[in-house]
Amino acid sequence: MLTTSSSPIADPLFLHNRTTNIIGRSFTSRASVREEISSLGKKLLVLAEDHEDDDDDDDDDDEHDLKNIPQLDAVVKVFCIMAKPDFASPWGREQEESYSSGLIVSGRKVLTTAHSVDHHTLVKLKKHNCDTMYTATMLAIAPECDLAMLTVHDDEFWKGVKPVEFGDMPSPGDKVIFTGYREDRDYVSLMAAHVSRLGMRRYSFWGTKLLALQVNVARNGANYEGPVFDEICKCVGMEFQSKGNKSDVIPAEVIKHFIQDYDNNGAFTGLPLLAIKWQNMESPYLRLFMKMEHDEQGVLVTEVKPNYPESVILKPYDVLLSIDGIDINNDGTVPFSRGQRIEFSYLIGKKYNGDKIVIKVRRGSEIREFIINLATHKQFVPTNIIGMPLPYYIIGGLVFTTLSFPYMQVMDDRYDRYMTPDEDELFSQALYEERVVLKADVNDGCDTALLVQDQVLVTFNDKLVEGLKSLVSMVEICNEDFMKFTFGNHKVDGPLSIFVLSF
Repeated sequence: MLTTSSSPIADPLFLHNRTTNIIGRSFTSRASVREEISSLGKKLLVLAEDHEDDDDDDDDDDEHDLKNIPQLDAVVKVFCIMAKPDFASPWGREQEESYSSGLIVSGRKVLTTAHSVDHHTLVKLKKHNCDTMYTATMLAIAPECDLAMLTVHDDEFWKGVKPVEFGDMPSPGDKVIFTGYREDRDYVSLMAAHVSRLGMRRYSFWGTKLLALQVNVARNGANYEGPVFDEICKCVGMEFQSKGNKSDVIPAEVIKHFIQDYDNNGAFTGLPLLAIKWQNMESPYLRLFMKMEHDEQGVLVTEVKPNYPESVILKPYDVLLSIDGIDINNDGTVPFSRGQRIEFSYLIGKKYNGDKIVIKVRRGSEIREFIINLATHKQFVPTNIIGMPLPYYIIGGLVFTTLSFPYMQVMDDRYDRYMTPDEDELFSQALYEERVVLKADVNDGCDTALLVQDQVLVTFNDKLVEGLKSLVSMVEICNEDFMKFTFGNHKVDGPLSIFVLSF
């Protein structure tokens, strides 16, 4: 994942369904490279289009028609009981039930979205045309790409099951079919739609920027969040987030990357990133100032995050010219599928944790090459706590816990479920391993504590607090008469508040 600074030019992250200089081809008409549609594909398209206009009275007929499409047998209903954290009282948890959809893949594995099984205590799967609910076991969860991998130990579940086949990346204008189980129905629902864009999108569950398809849908109140098929009945992705009539789809390329990581390592090892901020260099005056050659292109590095391997190699004002021999344009794009272009962070998203890349940079008048070992995300304020119970520590009636973006969503009115966190709040660029926040005062009548509630703990007895474990350790060995807690809002150099306990 890479971060970009704001720019006055048009956003280059998406390939729009129209003619642009960036794409170099027209998508004003249907842009599929496929000349033929299989007979099953035709039937799936017809059923999907019929479902858009069907009334509830036709449900029984729809279910009968779907029995003749074997690909839909790979789509399963996911029932989950979750115990979500209670941020107001971190020692408590709130139980909820949810329904979503999953996809059977090879190797006795089932894929679903990570957010649909987050904080799970029980997960059960129901196959198409089967009344039995099978208990599932979590194999791996990949919050960065919002995917989770399940399995079922009961051999009966796998009888007659044919894993799904993955298809090629669709282009803007291509027709796709959304599938999935709605909460109020026990059969697969279908909906036809067209791909409008493809490019790098922010995955809201973790804040990662990865490849995604954006599709315009007319969902009529329905929420599918299930597998998406192309016209030849091959899976091209899985819906994972939506707003209004726009849905984002995790493409098959990202899904296969997750599967390959698990198959190679027996676990999800994380997605790497090049931890820099950059800006485009489309201004000729900027290129001249940076001493670039007339035919040279690249992007300007404006910030390098600490605690990553590249922090000892790259420097601000380096001009990033290429990655693994692939030249980067002044607008920050590289060649993509079928003559299209995409933001160069796509090249990093294809790698695995620990992979090496060769980067070429201009540093002043010199051209230099470096080899970098890619590392995974180090989040200063976690975007998600991925199923873990909330850690907390109570001292003198004060309740301390760790700060996370879900905490901010619940406790701060500025955030809601559609907003993604600011990256300066997420990625480590300070002295701490994590931020500790004062959640509440469990004692009545201590009005002073309200002044510092929900603020970040900066120091304890004038010593930096590097995390909740650090705080516990310092408190436990403290033998002074007073305990001094110093709080700040979000930045260490911001306004500070002091709270003192006497023992």
